[in-house]
Amino acid sequence: MGCESNRPRLIKKEIYFQKIDSEQQNVDNYQNFKTPVKLEFILQNIKIGDIYKIHITVPNAVETFFTEEMKATSKIITFNTCYICDYFFERQQYLNISIIRNGKNKGYVRIPLGIIIGSPKSTYSTEIASSKENLTIKANPLNDTNSYLIVDFHAKNLDKSFGEIKNKISYRISSNSGNTIYNSESVNIAGFFDPIKIPLALLQPNFIISFLDCYQESIFYKQETPDSFVSNPPDTLYLGLINKNSNSRINIINNSKISRQFNFIDYLKSGVTIKLTIGIDFTASNKAPDDPYSLHYLGDEMNDYELAIKACGSIVAYYDYDQSFPVYGFGAIVKGEQKPNMCFNINFRNDPKIYTIDNVINEYRNCFENIILAGPTEFCPLVQRVNETIKEENNPLKYHILMILTDGIIVDQQKTIDALVEGSFLPLSVIIIGIGNDHFQEMIQLDGDEIPLISSNGIKRMRDLVQFVPFNKFRNDPNELAAQVLEEVPRQIMEYYTMNNIFPYNLAMSQINKFGFSNMNNMNNFNNMNRFNNVGYQRNNAYEENENTYVDYLKKYKNDTYKNYLNKSQANGNNNRFSKITSNRNMNTRNSNYQIVFDEERESRGTGSGSIYY
Repeated sequence: MGCESNRPRLIKKEIYFQKIDSEQQNVDNYQNFKTPVKLEFILQNIKIGDIYKIHITVPNAVETFFTEEMKATSKIITFNTCYICDYFFERQQYLNISIIRNGKNKGYVRIPLGIIIGSPKSTYSTEIASSKENLTIKANPLNDTNSYLIVDFHAKNLDKSFGEIKNKISYRISSNSGNTIYNSESVNIAGFFDPIKIPLALLQPNFIISFLDCYQESIFYKQETPDSFVSNPPDTLYLGLINKNSNSRINIINNSKISRQFNFIDYLKSGVTIKLTIGIDFTASNKAPDDPYSLHYLGDEMNDYELAIKACGSIVAYYDYDQSFPVYGFGAIVKGEQKPNMCFNINFRNDPKIYTIDNVINEYRNCFENIILAGPTEFCPLVQRVNETIKEENNPLKYHILMILTDGIIVDQQKTIDALVEGSFLPLSVIIIGIGNDHFQEMIQLDGDEIPLISSNGIKRMRDLVQFVPFNKFRNDPNELAAQVLEEVPRQIMEYYTMNNIFPYNLAMSQINKFGFSNMNNMNNFNNMNRFNNVGYQRNNAYEENENTYVDYLKKYKNDTYKNYLNKSQANGNNNRFSKITSNRNMNTRNSNYQIVFDEERESRGTGSGSIYY
């Protein structure tokens, strides 16, 4: 049963497209991870004959939301009306949900939006304690916002006898109601139209394609669905430019296709889970935990280390199914050892995993009984430990985040860079939170925003994976601290999977069965790497048999990718293809060199020769 929203939406009035230089880094898809989502509500264990509806409020928001009222004819109700909201990975967003039965409030629950999105298949269930109903919430991206029709026409055999000026045609794409969506430029004998990209949401359920002569009179008219349009090219056209009785032949070659750029939620719904690992600085420069001036001071209130773990870890925890977090310390002498240990389990058990963020903080407080703060500060052993864990797990559906909390200067800068460059080829992001008043110049260098990281043997990082944030800048606003720390994570996750040509699991299977894989024969050639939104697939039935085969393929591909890195790391960095991966990683690989640009960007970026209208 489809959902209908009773909430008004603001709609852009005009979109323009422009040509993109092939050398330009195409990061537009990653710059804004505000994702409109719709939430569907299902009530179970309800009383037959009663009338139900759901009421939602959002903290600090004036507007409220109600579903329609529905009378229970069975033990389950699926509401038709969906709640629409904007989702941000890096922010705490809460929904206050009330169950209204027979006009009275019978139950209440407060749910973080992140826990809904991060649940398996973005479906979350909970029991309403006071009323005993079971509430299930399903989240989906709104209106398939990342799907496009790439329109690419070529006109052939235009009759030269009528002269070049009059021998021009154009085309128009309109909605069923007749509203113009796109007017093309006119082409002459050369016959090549500029390819353009139109959101599929504008073309549903079908649209009208018209070809126009030089007088802007229609010479061809057809109603199409997006699927039929790409599978059935337009008929051969006959055009009389001057004499209406003449039959000047025009061939229209249709190279159009449907393109889907999967979004962050698509990957979460496909089964990707985010695994958080925490590294804590226990060097003596932090001062002893019984010193009120210590950064590790264990008083009645949380210290800065605890506040950072709580603010950031609580958000990432929504996306970890088993709620277990490996936690390591570095820079301290562990009881029974003689030298500082640069990577030890703070729970002092064989398994470094600690369940729930609250227990992480408890174990952090307890670990001081078994260590002596020492030094120096080294990151490399910690980063290498996480790299090895990722390789041992060999699970492409697990993306790892290493959160390092430190108070200052490290002594193994180049070794750390080497480990981070290695990590850039793995499903890993590294978050560094600077605690205290140090200048953190080394951390800024590791961030690599200004100068990309290059290993000691000349290998350039495959992608940006490090984000550094000083705690003191946001110490009075934990929510903003988390936002700053985590804002780049969705982009980094998307970059890893797209650069490795890995599809969202459940969406990929449906597309594979229809089209086959794209560029599977070039898995190891990063210079020719194509993004998965190209639909010029080549059939490869070997990977279409079942879901397990697809997972096996992902594992094999990730291993091949990493082996490639290891082989190249032994060669001269100036001669290996990985040294150029950064400049190539964001290349525009669509057959079309055009993209849509919203109207607020017109002044800074310019416009093309055609316009798309809402």
